[in-house]
Formats: sequence, C-alpha cells, structure tokens
Amino acid sequence: MAKGPAYEIIGEISRFDERDTVFSREALVPGSAEEIEYHRRNPGLSEVDARLSRFIISKMEGGEDVDRLARAVYESHFIPPAALALPGMVDGDPESPGIEWDREDASARIKEFGRRLGADDVRIGPLRKEWVYSHRGSRQFFGEGYINPPYFRGIPEGYSGRLYGDEIELDHPSAISLAFRQDRDMTATGSSRAVDFEVGRIYALSALVSVQLARFIRALGWKARAHHLRNYLVLCVPVAVDAGIGELARCGYIVSRSLGADFRLATVTTDMPLAYDAPVDLGMRDFCSKCEKCAINCPSGAIPRGEMTEVRGIRKWKLNPEACLLYWGRTGYTCSICQTVCPWTKPDNIFHRSVAAAAVNVPWIRRALALGDDIVYGARFRPARLPGWLNGAGGRTRESIDR
Repeated sequence: MAKGPAYEIIGEISRFDERDTVFSREALVPGSAEEIEYHRRNPGLSEVDARLSRFIISKMEGGEDVDRLARAVYESHFIPPAALALPGMVDGDPESPGIEWDREDASARIKEFGRRLGADDVRIGPLRKEWVYSHRGSRQFFGEGYINPPYFRGIPEGYSGRLYGDEIELDHPSAISLAFRQDRDMTATGSSRAVDFEVGRIYALSALVSVQLARFIRALGWKARAHHLRNYLVLCVPVAVDAGIGELARCGYIVSRSLGADFRLATVTTDMPLAYDAPVDLGMRDFCSKCEKCAINCPSGAIPRGEMTEVRGIRKWKLNPEACLLYWGRTGYTCSICQTVCPWTKPDNIFHRSVAAAAVNVPWIRRALALGDDIVYGARFRPARLPGWLNGAGGRTRESIDR
C-alpha cells in the first residue's frame, strides 16, 4: 500500500477546464456563441474540432451506408442516461437530521451498498480540489437528448443547473469511487459494435448506480453528488487513484490489481464522515516503462512510447486525445484495444492472481512478465469475432480491423 499519492507531483497542479476535453469540443455547435468564444481563445483547435464533431454526427445521421445496427446500439445505451444527468438526479438537498455512524461503519455500509447496486469495486478517498473541473464544459441533455449539432435544443424554462462556461466549486471533502468491469469477450473485438454495446452498457449502469448511491446518502442526511458519463464535475481517474482503486498507467486509464485496465469509473462526492482507503502502489510506472504494449498496439498512435513528461504538475505519460477520438470517427465505433491488450487485463483466477502478485512484489521480474504475456497471448492485438447477434444486417459489417 502507498502512504501517499501513487503519482509523482513535480509542480503546481493546475485545475483542468472541462471545456478543453475532446468530448466538450466536439459538441460545440458551429457558429454558436460558445464555439466562437472557445476558438477565439484557442484558434489552433478550430480545424481539428470540426473533424472531431463528425464522430457523433456519424452515429446519428448518415445515408444509405450508415451502420443502422451500430446506431441503434449507440442510441440505446448512450442516450437514456441523459435523464440521469439533470440537476435533481445527480444532486439535491439532504434530509435532516443526518444519521451518524462511526466512520469505519459508515464506509463499510456505503461500499456494500455500492457493490450490491452493481459496482465491482468501491473505494473511498479524499477529494483534492485539483481534481474538480475549473469550468463547466459539457452541455446538458434536453429535448431529444442528443448533445451534438444539430440536436441541442436549448435550455428549458426553469432549469437551474450549471451551464457551459460556469465556474465550478465543490465543497465535498470525500469521494467514493465506483469501478465497473467490462465484459472482455465484448471489448476484445477491438473497435466494433460490440465495444459500443459494452462501453455504453457500463456507462449506463455506472450512471444509475452513482445516482442511486448519492440519493441514498442524501436520504441519510448528508450532501452527496453523483458524477457520471453525462454530468461530471470531477476527474474520476485521479480521484480513483487517491481512493486506492488502482494506479495510473501508460494508457491513461487506471490499472487495478483485480480488474486490470478493462473497467469504467463513476464517482460520488459527499460530506458524509467516512474512513479512507489508502492509495495502492502496484509498480505501474516501472511496469509500463518495460512493457509499452498499449502504445505499440494503439492504432491511432495516441498513446506515447518512451518516458513520462510533466502534465499540469504531474509526471505521467501524455496522451493525444484528438488522435484517439479521430480514430473512433474513422472506424465509426468506440475502441478498447489499449484496455484489452494490457497484460493486467486477465480473467480473475488463481493463476493470474499469482502473476499479478509477482508483478507487484518482485520488481526485477516485470520485464519478463511483459515478454511472457507477448508469448502466451500475442504481441499484436488480434480482434475477436463479433457475437452473432451483433453481426450481419445493419449496414457495413466489421469483424476485424485492418491495421
């Protein structure tokens, strides 16, 4: 277990503006006040942002060659969670008076509640203010529920939540991190309808669970806010590192000892008095420096090889999110290759638990374990076949990636 944060702070940590995420930028409506102002401040991004926006548009529109089955999958999983993003769903006033438990007892109850709702791992840690977004960058989902042009329908009368560009302040001292395992049989298909299905399924589940857990805590008399796919105020990855879910890896995701890299996160922040879990030290910085498998197999080149650099005060590997999302746009599907090829993403059995224990506790064997993973499972990613119920009619059919 790590005594402090499982990352290296080498400078002042600056808060991140949600408006700068690729998902916020690709949602800017051309010609809108927000788009004009953003690209006035960031003139070098206007061209790439226009290309980014085509990914989601390709999901919702298209001619005769559109993959109707993929679009149906996308709509079924990514649109309904919009209803869970409204202010009254993610947040609200706590009941009074609050129920008081011993911190350890309260944490145990919260963790079990989260697991029973569907989370595979639940950990609790402090909420550093640096992990709270500085400004709101995502639009709310109203009307038909679509975020991208031309589907944004404006703000309904009486809406009182945060709007694009609003400054964000969050006074909750604690954060509950929720981890949800993805089905590797689905994500192993690379960039496909099956990945769209599985990523969307997990995001929808995590949205529901986070909203349920936050409401549970408010009903107990404490402030609590859910942060999920459609309504974040915090950066879930560093929050989860501080809570001990796992350690930041080269691919930009967390690697968990039990879940590998193949999972998604949601967060609930609260003022409920809770006992904290300790950050974990799995030796990922050393392991990733000797592995590079995710970077070698990334079809977009978004994951860097080589050494870490400084990113807003943290020493880490700097990703190229534009390249990643543009690859999604070229294939027409989301991608999970980096999560799938990670040597830590393996079935939860006694053999792989033993290998993980060796990777954590015996530093000199890490390079051999990475090479062994190449020998046993292959150095290069080979996509699994699509399940039959997601194959066939529906537009273009993809069973593999031509790389």
